Amino acid sequence: MQKGLVSIIIPCFNGSEYIDRCIKSILEQNYNDIEIIIINDGSTDNSEQIVRELNNKKIRFYTTNNKG
Repeated sequence: MQKGLVSIIIPCFNGSEYIDRCIKSILEQNYNDIEIIIINDGSTDNSEQIVRELNNKKIRFYTTNNKG
């Protein structure tokens, strides 16, 4: 029995090597009432492109300047 929306927040800074696998793993879980919130902390690699290419309505992507 599912009990409501679960928000999964993923901070990302130059995570292009791992972000695709991370998101796909979350999407493969049995619990479906989720949203994935990715906070890009000023990445200089292609992390944003990888996330956007997944084109999934459960993914919300936000970018901010690097704050360390």
